[in-house]
Amino acid sequence: MHAALETLEKLQGQKLGTGVNPLLVSVRSGAKFSMPGMMDTILNLGLNDKAVEALAKLSNNPRFAYDSYRRLIQMFGDVVLDVPRKSSSTSLTASRSGRRSSSITSCRPTR
Repeated sequence: MHAALETLEKLQGQKLGTGVNPLLVSVRSGAKFSMPGMMDTILNLGLNDKAVEALAKLSNNPRFAYDSYRRLIQMFGDVVLDVPRKSSSTSLTASRSGRRSSSITSCRPTR
């Protein structure tokens, strides 16, 4: 896997999770036989506190960058750590309530 990642980084001219244009990947669980709708996927693997700032600057859209980071954290929690989706949704709703915000799109990123 490390060799394949190094090859991908060289081909893309990017490094996973670092630099001004960080490499982000999506990872899907595999199965010997195809099972539509049954494979878990984690998007935006490679985002971290520094990479999300680079993505916000690169895209000129902090909301997009931080929403991508939120989705990574929620998917990783659900798929890898077995954190129930309801738990992360409840936390997000509480955060929005504290900001008096009716939706995730009206929240502004903060540090």
